[in-house]
Amino acid sequence: MKFVLLSTCIAVLASGGLGLPEAIASAQPTAIFHAFDHHYSEVEGFVCELAEQGYSHLQIAPAQKSHPSPNWWARYQPIDYSVIEGQGSEADLQQLIQTAHSCHLKVIADVVLNHMANLPEFASLQFPQFSPADFNSRCEINYSDGDRTSETDCWLGGLPDLDQTQQNVQAIQQAYLQKLLDLGIDGFRLDAAKHIAAETIKTAYIDYIDQASHGTTWNYLEVITDQDTRPEDYNWVAAVTDFVLYNTMRSAFSKGGDLRSLRWPAAIPDARSVTFGRNHDTILALNDNAINPYDEPTDAHLATAYVLAREQGTPLIFGQDNRDIPYLSAGVKFRQVMRQRGEVGSNIREKVLTAIDSPTVLLMERGSEGFFVVNKSSAAFDTPILNLTLSQLEGCYRELRYGFGVAIERRNNHQKYVTRWDTWNRGGLAIQGRDALYFVRQPESQCTAAP
Repeated sequence: MKFVLLSTCIAVLASGGLGLPEAIASAQPTAIFHAFDHHYSEVEGFVCELAEQGYSHLQIAPAQKSHPSPNWWARYQPIDYSVIEGQGSEADLQQLIQTAHSCHLKVIADVVLNHMANLPEFASLQFPQFSPADFNSRCEINYSDGDRTSETDCWLGGLPDLDQTQQNVQAIQQAYLQKLLDLGIDGFRLDAAKHIAAETIKTAYIDYIDQASHGTTWNYLEVITDQDTRPEDYNWVAAVTDFVLYNTMRSAFSKGGDLRSLRWPAAIPDARSVTFGRNHDTILALNDNAINPYDEPTDAHLATAYVLAREQGTPLIFGQDNRDIPYLSAGVKFRQVMRQRGEVGSNIREKVLTAIDSPTVLLMERGSEGFFVVNKSSAAFDTPILNLTLSQLEGCYRELRYGFGVAIERRNNHQKYVTRWDTWNRGGLAIQGRDALYFVRQPESQCTAAP
């Protein structure tokens, strides 16, 4: 066997191949850590550890002054855009950004532009920056009438709906975006984007951000698809959240689902799309109106592992999951290594292999540079022989979490087999139940020759 040593130097972010301007496209995250409802000073304490794990970006809780309730949803009900009073003060946020930048980690601000807080004093006014003329009239949203007017012009769940066509509204919110840029923010998530007309988001906000930042930010839009809203309505403006892939994974990883359906997964055909196994909108413990939640949270964790293994998409990892699920930090490192190797010209194309034909076990190659295995069954999976002739894999690989080695060799019949799985005493493949494994190609010096 001949093994190739490839550099694992500092990560260079991939553009996603969309023909975007270089300054914007080069900033696509490797992976985003979602510091959901965390105080800024708390996040500062571990932000450099995230960079060491392989994260390129951190997403923070909304920063503007919001509803006074201590519940997480209050951060998504603005009161005053002129005041930084989210999960910390303006000084707390600036210190977090400075520390993150010192570790080469970028920071994405979650911004809420569509609506204001649901406060009893709204009728008597209300919010210090706005007048009644800055709000749309109250009406109910119909998500399935074939007309997007109610989505963009009506109140969202009783939250006073701002009229983004008003110059005063745009000016106030642009000043807020500029304040965040001045603090050092590197990108933006626009909450509830489908409730603002796409043309308005582009001209009033994304174009403004691009001009003010000289095209250096990476931005995405929360777009929850429904009968009236498609990803294509908005992903011409910026990357959007991939609820199409989420629903595909929800079916595949849940009880009775078949992982073989992920050989050709339904997803938004956009390499930038933000992908996730779960987020705060899909977790039943956080939201009584959770969107298509998993019955079993560990199924969502395994879906998150799959998201990190893919070449396509921009993974968003819920902070609690990164802390609690040990294989996810290995997945972040795997993604970082694959991104690095792709930037030096190595083959890292994703492909779910048919060598394992199982509804509960999925084997994905990343070209010749790595592979991923996930087992959603509670029972271990063990096969003593694994023929990988039709794959790109060959050579020596190391599992990132457990550290054991795997060898894939050609035999006399010129077919490729796994000849070592952990020890030279066995080949094939073995994985425990409810687990995920990530392997990266190693140089010859890292692979002990067979006896």
